[in-house]
Amino acid sequence: MKTFKDIIFKQHKLGKGNIQGLLMLDNGIELSIVAGEGMYSTSRKGVRAECTKVEDASSFEVAIIDENLPDDEQQWDVNGWQSRDDINKIIIENS
Repeated sequence: MKTFKDIIFKQHKLGKGNIQGLLMLDNGIELSIVAGEGMYSTSRKGVRAECTKVEDASSFEVAIIDENLPDDEQQWDVNGWQSRDDINKIIIENS
């Protein structure tokens, strides 16, 4: 079973001050976990503030992308301010 620890974070394509981790589950569901400036997350610098490394984030914004569904059936909502434990629950619920 995959967990938060399996997510590899890199600089988000938005640039410095934002990070993103992608986790593909075995059933074709992908989780996008982000933190940084303007995102629904919290870092050492504050709410919706810059975050350059995962260790500095206490909450994250999570999007669930079901690759099994066509684009017009996707649920594009995001879950804001998710803790590491919350993300582990999201992984379990979507596995």
